[in-house]
Amino acid sequence: MPEEYPKQIKSKTQETFQVEQFGLYVIEITARCEKNNDLKVEIDNIQFREIPPENNIQSYNIPASWNGTNLKGLSKTIYFILTLNKGEHTLTFTPKDNSVIENWKYTLFTDTRVLNFENLPQVEDGDRRPLCSFILVDTPLRSITADVSVSWHKFDGDDVKIIINNEIQQDTKSRFWKNWVWHGLPIQIFTGAKRGIKTFIKNLDSDTHYIEFWVDKTPTLHKITLNLGNYNPKRTPTVEDPKWTGDFYDDTDQILLARLIIGEMEGQSEEAKVAAGFTVLNRIKKQNSNWGYNLKEVILKEDQYDAFWNKDTSEKVRDPLNHVSQEEWKRCYKIASDVLLGSLYDISFGATNFFSTTTNDNFPFWATKKVYRTTIGITYFYELNN
Repeated sequence: MPEEYPKQIKSKTQETFQVEQFGLYVIEITARCEKNNDLKVEIDNIQFREIPPENNIQSYNIPASWNGTNLKGLSKTIYFILTLNKGEHTLTFTPKDNSVIENWKYTLFTDTRVLNFENLPQVEDGDRRPLCSFILVDTPLRSITADVSVSWHKFDGDDVKIIINNEIQQDTKSRFWKNWVWHGLPIQIFTGAKRGIKTFIKNLDSDTHYIEFWVDKTPTLHKITLNLGNYNPKRTPTVEDPKWTGDFYDDTDQILLARLIIGEMEGQSEEAKVAAGFTVLNRIKKQNSNWGYNLKEVILKEDQYDAFWNKDTSEKVRDPLNHVSQEEWKRCYKIASDVLLGSLYDISFGATNFFSTTTNDNFPFWATKKVYRTTIGITYFYELNN
């Protein structure tokens, strides 16, 4: 967390941070807003809205934001739980009028199945309002367990309510406090604080899930445990961290096409790299079952693009940054992105195949004058119909 916090903000503010490895992280943010002031945050390109979604999108008065009318100037802590790739990430804070960000930090979970939270926020005295939220992004939720203490204070007692995906969890055994599953009673003037552990079984599949804790007076939240079942997040390779996961189908189209270009055309000109990229699109246009119908099928068909299967190039394709310069890899990624975006001209003239050689012999049988399209450097391009 930067040293300048706590910090008052009145306009959009960004913070960047670096993570050293892929994994499941929690980004913990504590902020406060006065009445009629609000604050929301985006993480990278993730924007949060209400659950279930409404026709008019709500982004400020939701569990993933700070709503001043509810908070009445008190603080709220939000725990964003999500996978982060290695590299730089951005928090974008957008206030309405005025807000105070007290602190923020991020932590890597070593166990992705059971998440324990014990250093929970100290409760400021106040009437019914949100204390903390847990925002699960593309993760499952098997159950949530909370360890809470409540007391009685002269004319009023502590209360705690839990809301999961906009549904209040009820205490079916209580006659008067069904919506407040932990509640203080006058008898506790004599007996002292009452501590209770409650578990809520949900069995929710991977998605965005909101868990809210609302409090009245000053209860104590000792520990909250989120059970994600056998959740094991899978990394999506990125330009900063392109090492394969063991399955090329985890790649984005840009990453997979960049792998092909680096494997087939390392050290060749930018024009040769562009033309190689277009051979994939040209095969897709043919809609031939022998090649495949989409980018992943076309590239990953066995014995088609040699770089993926040749022992001399396969390791470079799988882990580019351990075999080529970062500059060369990023150049290939940029070309792949531009090819897919349609911002480059097909300088292969419709080619579907190519062959690189520095001699005039040993051309493959299909490399005939009839299907020849162009030569770029040492690479000859051909249009076949397979």
